[in-house]
Amino acid sequence: MDALTVFLLYLASGAATFPLTIMLVRSVVSVAAPARATPAFHQRLDNATGWSITVWILGVFVFYATAILMERQKPCEEQRTNQLTYECKKFLGAIK
Repeated sequence: MDALTVFLLYLASGAATFPLTIMLVRSVVSVAAPARATPAFHQRLDNATGWSITVWILGVFVFYATAILMERQKPCEEQRTNQLTYECKKFLGAIK
C-alpha cells in the first residue's frame, strides 16, 4: 500500500467525519421549523458534533500509529521517519 492509498483511506474514513457532521447539522438546522428548534433538539445536535470531533481525533491517532508501523516494516535505509527503532538508529550511525 503506497502513501496515496493510505491518505485516501484516511480521508474517506477519518478526516471526512467532522466536516460531514457539520454539513449535516447545518442542513438539519436550516430546514427545521422554528417549533422543532427546542433545547432538546439543540442538545442532540451538540452531542452529534461532540461525538464527531471525538471520532475524528481518535482517527488521527490511529492513522498516525498505522503510518509509523507501516514505515517501520521497511528496511532501515528506506525509512523516512524520526521514529526509528533502536536497531535502525544503531545501523544508521545515530547511536554508537
